[in-house]
Amino acid sequence: MPPANRELTRAINQFHVLNEIRKAGCLSRVEIAELTGQSRSSVTTITALLMDQGLILEKKTHKPTARGRRRTMLTLNPEAAYVVGVKISAFQISFAVVDFKASVKASLIMPIRTGQKPVQFMADVIEEGVRHCVAQCRLSLDDISGIGIGVPGFVDSTTGICHWTPLYKPGEIPLQDLMRQRLGVTTVIENDANAVTVGEQWFGLGVGIDNFIVVTIEHGVGMGIVVHGALYRGATGVGAEVGHMVVIPDGEPCRCGKKGCIEAYVSDYSILRRAKAVLEQRRDKPNLDMLTIEDVTEMARKGDAAMAKLFREGGEMLGLGVAGLIQIFNPERVIITGEGVRAGDLMFASTIKTTKKLLNKEVREAAEIIIQEWADDDWARGAAGFMLSELYQSPLDTVHSMLGEHIRHPSPGGIVP
Repeated sequence: MPPANRELTRAINQFHVLNEIRKAGCLSRVEIAELTGQSRSSVTTITALLMDQGLILEKKTHKPTARGRRRTMLTLNPEAAYVVGVKISAFQISFAVVDFKASVKASLIMPIRTGQKPVQFMADVIEEGVRHCVAQCRLSLDDISGIGIGVPGFVDSTTGICHWTPLYKPGEIPLQDLMRQRLGVTTVIENDANAVTVGEQWFGLGVGIDNFIVVTIEHGVGMGIVVHGALYRGATGVGAEVGHMVVIPDGEPCRCGKKGCIEAYVSDYSILRRAKAVLEQRRDKPNLDMLTIEDVTEMARKGDAAMAKLFREGGEMLGLGVAGLIQIFNPERVIITGEGVRAGDLMFASTIKTTKKLLNKEVREAAEIIIQEWADDDWARGAAGFMLSELYQSPLDTVHSMLGEHIRHPSPGGIVP
């Protein structure tokens, strides 16, 4: 076998071994061989290499084998790498430092109105937050293997260019490049919903599932799609924008400029806007300038029928979108997450009801819909998880470059195997 092919095979086998350990948490060498189809001697060689690289550790179990010996298990070394996740939202920027096993070591939330700030301003704030979080872990920037930044909008993750976001004004230098210059750390910028989706795929409710959808609800509505184990991006890298799918022609205005989008009924900002319009007509109206989405949610829970109706209608619009997605993609699971899940049954009871109404039994029963509880650092953890997935897949960079070289210089006769 030519040296190039041996290197390619070794890289693929190494990735599969590391990936199986990641998915299972702990595995023996025998179990790895069974799962990957590799020989035990090959697994022994690869795991020895991964241990030398500090990526995995041996862990003795208390449960003996059939011969009475304790089984040696292999697990990821949490200190093998640290990454930082950053999430830019409408009213805050959140940060999280996670280790190689995706455990959060430090987190920070900086309340700030980000709307249409200059990109240089965003870079200043992010730099301060990253440095603070890293120091909180008693680490240095030299210990950080990468920074993942999640932002709503149309993002080309390959170039780091954000073509549109409602949260800041893209400048001549992409935010990704600014952070690399300031911090000297590899930085990747990604659509926030995509980042959370990859985080779920590698460390959350999407582990072991090849076809699933994530719908995120906060100030906007986003989505990530995994098809046959791969993140779906579309032809130009800005696919999966379910929030801007029109469900009511000439309906409520959306911040994207269209009318009747799902986001115009489901997102925090849209419910708050519609709530203010209703309350403006009341004699005993509250201070509308100080009204928050949490206030509106509490009013609905306490029996305000008009506020409850807004959430119910939002849930129905979301149900229309989810039903369409299930019909098209036939996923195993739909995960609904984000700060917007605070609404609970106020919104999602009608989402489930509408989805069931619009799908036939066979399609409906094939897809599990999960409303995931949300924590303050989950957005940043998702961005960090996306960065971690890049590190886990780094052995395949060799494969990709070698395949590219092979395509540029194909075998005699022009046949590319």
